[in-house]
Amino acid sequence: GYYDAGDHVKFGFPMAFTATMLAWGLIDFESGYSSAGQLEYGRAALKWATDYFIKCHTSATEFYGQVG
Repeated sequence: GYYDAGDHVKFGFPMAFTATMLAWGLIDFESGYSSAGQLEYGRAALKWATDYFIKCHTSATEFYGQVG
């Protein structure tokens, strides 16, 4: 996750919202991201976020929503 507030905590819910908005932006405005040369950067950032969430889901009944 990202340290998003200048402290030592990774907050899952704000990151989930941010990843969702980035994903919808990439879907809705793909041509704009592409023409600006930012599409692959956006996809990489989204992959990084989703990989982090997958790592936070450590079992069928366990998810780490806040770290730190």
